[in-house]
Amino acid sequence: MPLEKRTRVEFFLPIKTDASDYLTITDWLAEKLAYSRGGSTLTSPFTGLYVSSTRGSVIRDDVHILFCDFLLEVENAEDQAELDAYLLDVRTLLMDALKEE
Repeated sequence: MPLEKRTRVEFFLPIKTDASDYLTITDWLAEKLAYSRGGSTLTSPFTGLYVSSTRGSVIRDDVHILFCDFLLEVENAEDQAELDAYLLDVRTLLMDALKEE
């Protein structure tokens, strides 16, 4: 049986309880991936830790991880270009909608 080549894409999406835009965008993206790629998985909240470059201290941030498999081979230059373009579009959309760095 031939194996399908897949590439897993993961989105780390912050949870902001004081901003309904975050939940709306997260739900929209999860559903868009489910319809367009045949499924997606949205995790329960996780706490992420990172060091702030401006404060020099550890920041805790609650995040959802949304992941989806794409039927693309990253070793294939054409597939890689398609995936790069798609991810750039999603990143731009998220940055514009959520006004985050």
